[in-house]
Amino acid sequence: MSRTAPHAPDGLALVRYAAQTESALCAQDEAWAASGWTRRRFLSGLGMAGVAALGSQLVTTRVAYGASTAGTRNTLITVFLRGAADGLRILVPASAALGVDYLHGVRAALVPPSTGLISLPGTGGWALNAAMRPLYDLLWNTGELAFVPAVASPSVSRSHFQSQQMLERGGSAAASTGWLDRVLVELGPGTTFRAVAAGSAAPAALAGNQPALVLDSLAGFTFPGWAGIRPQAEAAIRTLYRGQAGTLGQDVPTTLTALSTAAKARAALGVRNGAVYPGGNFSAALKDVAALLRAEVGLQVATVDVGGWDTHTQEAVNLDAHLTSAAGSLAAFMKDLGPTRRQRVTVLVVTEFGRRVAINGSGGTDHGHGSVAWLLGGGVVGKAVHGSWQQLSDGVLDHGDVPALNSPFDVMGELAQKRLGVGSLATIFPGHSFAALGVARTV
Repeated sequence: MSRTAPHAPDGLALVRYAAQTESALCAQDEAWAASGWTRRRFLSGLGMAGVAALGSQLVTTRVAYGASTAGTRNTLITVFLRGAADGLRILVPASAALGVDYLHGVRAALVPPSTGLISLPGTGGWALNAAMRPLYDLLWNTGELAFVPAVASPSVSRSHFQSQQMLERGGSAAASTGWLDRVLVELGPGTTFRAVAAGSAAPAALAGNQPALVLDSLAGFTFPGWAGIRPQAEAAIRTLYRGQAGTLGQDVPTTLTALSTAAKARAALGVRNGAVYPGGNFSAALKDVAALLRAEVGLQVATVDVGGWDTHTQEAVNLDAHLTSAAGSLAAFMKDLGPTRRQRVTVLVVTEFGRRVAINGSGGTDHGHGSVAWLLGGGVVGKAVHGSWQQLSDGVLDHGDVPALNSPFDVMGELAQKRLGVGSLATIFPGHSFAALGVARTV
């Protein structure tokens, strides 16, 4: 069967063809069963583009899609800055007591001037890179913005892959599941849309047996085929797999239900509250997440990746450009949701590790250790810089890096407990001794 039809068939012709196909398949089932053939293999052999598209969109969505959304009113969104963002240029220790004099001695070109900083009142001398202005203006005074410096996992690895795996798998790169997958286990059944990875692939944080939806584009998450025949085609596919055992017998009905839910979410697309998103994939992903939140589809956890933070050269220019885009996108997202809806949304921004404290010969920084975590939205104990810090000096640095004074697993665990209602963290971060930093409230 050709994947490309010479012209669009009318709906009646498609229904007749589907009925003929179903009759033929029923007659062949008994013969094929003895030889190991299945409908799934038959469809794969035909190369039916429509069914293949359905499978690629929702291959991991076997879940009680009719389940109640009770207990899932809050949502945790994890934004991963991949490439290792330099926390010292994002959240600057801008007073002598915090170590700014030392920074001027080892990375003067990377310390923003006073005109490039936003002082954070009540924090003892911390300041934000001015590129973060959109987030500060929208969320600081409302108590919806906070930071944790010197964040790093205990083991020092300057490998992007190893450090990303360590963080996303909750403390062990060898773990078979991700920390968010284990959070979902603790939360119990939910809707098909309870876990969404906005992008082209699910991150390691969602690796495991819990269903997670990879959503490249909400606008494109539709039943394949021509608009004029989609209802008939969907009815034909639903009939074809009704009551069937096996993977496709479960996946196809679930997929069709999810597509129906996605149609309702698409109705919530469109920017609200005067928000203006910058261009780019990050903004596009956040727009989709905002639509899902407005549609109340039972979204509990979501992930969004942002690449390009490996600033070995010309960091002052390159990092600030990324910050401008990221801060603008996140501010637009929070404004889009509005003050009431974002009370149930908490955003955690993390990176795999920080950068070396000293500048390198190319105007950038090399792989280091401690970085910074951002916290935005509902339930955040805001207008604060949380956790431990030591005045920077040669003696404080860990082999030239910001030391790991605050554990990312403490931040992640506190959000899981206080924002999602998870109980024990023993299975989520095995072997980690949890100590809350006071970054969030239970609401």
